[in-house]
Amino acid sequence: MTKHETIELEPEAVWQYELAGYTLRNASLGSNDEICLLLANSVPELIDGSFPQSKTTEFIDYKVILFSDGVKTIIPIPRQPWNYHYIQLLGEDQLLLVCARAIKYENGEVDENARIFDTRGNFVRSFCLGDGIKQISASADKKIWTGYFDEGVFGNYGWDDPIGKHGLINWTAFGEVIYTYEQPDKHFIMDCFALNVLSNKEIWFTCGLWDSQIGNRRNGKTTYYMNEEVPNYLSAFAVAGDYLLSDDKARNNGIFHLAKRTGAAYHKVNELKFINSTGNQIHPVFVSGRGSKLLLQGENESYLFDLADYKNKQLPIGDS
Repeated sequence: MTKHETIELEPEAVWQYELAGYTLRNASLGSNDEICLLLANSVPELIDGSFPQSKTTEFIDYKVILFSDGVKTIIPIPRQPWNYHYIQLLGEDQLLLVCARAIKYENGEVDENARIFDTRGNFVRSFCLGDGIKQISASADKKIWTGYFDEGVFGNYGWDDPIGKHGLINWTAFGEVIYTYEQPDKHFIMDCFALNVLSNKEIWFTCGLWDSQIGNRRNGKTTYYMNEEVPNYLSAFAVAGDYLLSDDKARNNGIFHLAKRTGAAYHKVNELKFINSTGNQIHPVFVSGRGSKLLLQGENESYLFDLADYKNKQLPIGDS
């Protein structure tokens, strides 16, 4: 029988007037556990009802909210002709906004879908990270990791030789490639569903068929683990010692799966459900993993859960 546990969380931040008139587009953890929110005053319609735009026909007003050590910082980024999907901090003085899609045109030009701003909202520079970006995370030393989904790996939007064919790429803050994943047959990345960057020297990522494997690249060497009895579709996970906690996007029921590594495989040992102080279950709109921490971003509240603290306290696990 699967074990279950209910854990009450207090919000790290409550958002009220800051979100008024805006749509939450992305939420992520920065390299120093900053909460980063990306908001837009409008959301472009999908092309043919299925494909996100990269450039937009109308300007969009964006707003970035950073929360760290109890301090909220709001950075307006107005009149952008780009459909941004992701937000990351680059060090302490720059913001990285990224569009998931990038078109390669018949004349050879490409959409520069990575746009860097300073923390006052001024544009700094841009470059192309390729099409079909599923995950993005920046390390404390301003290196960027990108993971791609199938269209980015196999090519679409004009890419006959797609940048994302590698499945996973490490970049400098100026768009220069540092490392490309080798795409071994047994550990091929068709969809990089989740990415957890501890530092530029250690990252965790999903690979294999769907997310059947977890890769850990440390100091230039990659070790692989089978991902057994956990969701077939996750978007974020936290790691602490032999434990891994992941969300479950397939069911989207707010249940998180705790797995323990035995040998070369992770096996589910528990399911966690998070509630707020009123007893209502937390159903995050976005989940982001960084090291042992998970950001659970609700519509109006931000929660953090630290798997290392949970593991160290050795909380009792009760049956449902």
